[in-house]
Amino acid sequence: MIQKSYYMTYPIESEFITPSLEFYSEVVEQKDRAFAYIESFKWCGNVKNSSLYLNLGSVICIFLFEIDNLASKDDNFLWIVVGDLPSMYLDVYGSKTTVEVLERYSGLARDWISNVESNLSVEDCYPFEVGPTKEMAQMLKKRIRQIEESIMPNIDEIELPPFLKEL
Repeated sequence: MIQKSYYMTYPIESEFITPSLEFYSEVVEQKDRAFAYIESFKWCGNVKNSSLYLNLGSVICIFLFEIDNLASKDDNFLWIVVGDLPSMYLDVYGSKTTVEVLERYSGLARDWISNVESNLSVEDCYPFEVGPTKEMAQMLKKRIRQIEESIMPNIDEIELPPFLKEL
């Protein structure tokens, strides 16, 4: 399995990410990207906590964030996917494990790719913060193939904490 680390057990609270972690400098960079991404939304009032659930360095990381959501008191926990692909946030209501997060990412990305390749509007697709170009669709298609064929079959399926699995 890809996910296991000699020194750490996942999830890892972000404040406890240390140089002993595999891909340490890349993970710190991805953590900073995840913070900047979620904090870029007007409805994100304050980040309370974050934990690393999947660590493949600059390729892909999954974090779980607890925030003060100014738009919805019920959506305070969000998965954040960052890496060598467009960032995405997902609520915890639909995805309870790291594998489910990647499945949702993949499905939403495939919808976006299909619309771009068909010269259709991406207005009703997930709002990736990238231009809807054929080049971007091809890049994302390669990343999704890597996620589905190489990453998902080989990672540990890490679940949400028990109090969040019941949502």
